[in-house]
Amino acid sequence: MKKPIIFLMGLFVLFTFTVPSHAEETIHTVVPGDTLWDISIKYLSTPWQWPLVWANNQDITNPHLIYPGDIVVITKDGEKTIIKIIPSPDRGGESQMTIYTPEEAAAVKQKSIMVAPQYSTFIYSPNILTGSGKIFKKIEGGDLISENDHIILQTTSALKKDQVITIVSKVQDITKDGESAGYLYRITGTARVQEVQGDVVKALVTYSLQEARVGSVIFDDIAPIKPLALTLSEPGSILASIIDYHGGIQGSSTNDLIFLDAGRNQGIDKGSLLNVAVKTQLDGAGTAGSPAVFYEPIGIVVVLQSLDNASMALVVESKALIEKGAVIKGKD
Repeated sequence: MKKPIIFLMGLFVLFTFTVPSHAEETIHTVVPGDTLWDISIKYLSTPWQWPLVWANNQDITNPHLIYPGDIVVITKDGEKTIIKIIPSPDRGGESQMTIYTPEEAAAVKQKSIMVAPQYSTFIYSPNILTGSGKIFKKIEGGDLISENDHIILQTTSALKKDQVITIVSKVQDITKDGESAGYLYRITGTARVQEVQGDVVKALVTYSLQEARVGSVIFDDIAPIKPLALTLSEPGSILASIIDYHGGIQGSSTNDLIFLDAGRNQGIDKGSLLNVAVKTQLDGAGTAGSPAVFYEPIGIVVVLQSLDNASMALVVESKALIEKGAVIKGKD
């Protein structure tokens, strides 16, 4: 069921918002045609910044819902960037809108939902990514890399001075019964090229979503990070299992990522809404002699990325801890 949410994104800031004296504040009044991507280009040097920043500003439910007269407040306090949106009083009735959150996805039928871009930063690959090269060294020393660090790259691309590149780090080996089933990567930041000497490049990390490491992959042609717009579908005749998860310790729950042993070849596409169940099989319980099989629903997932024979999904509802081996079923 859809749920109206009062769209007050930062309204209280109009009366109570204060900024520490050491913070740098930028105020932009939205004009017709503005998008937060445009504003990001103007004030944060690159449109890559906006979706990465949004991933750290969870109270901003939908980044596209800005209107002429709204005030965008961008505060930089050290390495942290905070964005607040003060709605214009001229919005009228549009200050209350219907917004779908991941938790509500299970109740939305024949609708498109917007999944926040922290999930767009994850890449599930069946192979090791090589990109346009890798981070060879951090000039300041050590392995961990964050904003304002200087890095040395080994690249296979003809990078140019001031070009912005994307840093992608491997965060997990995905396995099935101890065997490799792919690799989970995440976009962890951006860097700007400062000096080029053949295939060796010096760059400055300009934004860090999370710490990267020496050895992380770089890309100069990766598709822009955008919120995931998913058109929900409910495929039938699906029977798969969970092989791995990311986000939990002993299992997964709401807002964690899970990995399935079925993909496009088995009828699972991006946006597929699937049930998670625990299977109980009783042998010899019935008079007919065949085993009785029951499935107890414990959650719902929506598929974010589908490979040929595997897929990555977001848990949008969980009634119990979801563990490896749990059954994935389509619509009955």
